[in-house]
Amino acid sequence: MNPLLLANHMILLAGGIDGNKHLDNSERWGITLVGLGIVIAALALLVVIIFLFGKIFESINAKQKAKETAIAEQKKPKNSPAPVKKAPAPAVAKQNPVNSGNATAPGSVDDEEVIAVISAVVAMMSQQDGKTYKVKSVKAVPKNQSFSGRSAWAMDGRRQNVSPF
Repeated sequence: MNPLLLANHMILLAGGIDGNKHLDNSERWGITLVGLGIVIAALALLVVIIFLFGKIFESINAKQKAKETAIAEQKKPKNSPAPVKKAPAPAVAKQNPVNSGNATAPGSVDDEEVIAVISAVVAMMSQQDGKTYKVKSVKAVPKNQSFSGRSAWAMDGRRQNVSPF
């Protein structure tokens, strides 16, 4: 659409000029340029405002980080010995406990770690609930052949998709 024609229609709709009078080209260009100038000035003002907000929030975040580091420095002991470097752990070949037949096989480092993690989670749940829980055994779950090797998640998804609405 022609911008000059659009400006002419806008003026006619606003009622600023008599409907029978036609605008000459200089008036049309003047109105168009003034309108474009106002729009560009408004957009530039928005860019400046957004830029200033960014700088304000950056300074607030910098002050907060400086405050946090100052508090951390105050809490840090002044005469602490140098940190002791730990020797790297020996590389251990890990095996997947789910795919192994027995998760409690003696001598398996990976299985012991899994049992330790499960026991820690049970102890945490025990503290939260106020009850005493005990881990009696940890076994790998065999895949049932009737599900054709699908996991419980896959079976639930299939059940949801196949069930009637």
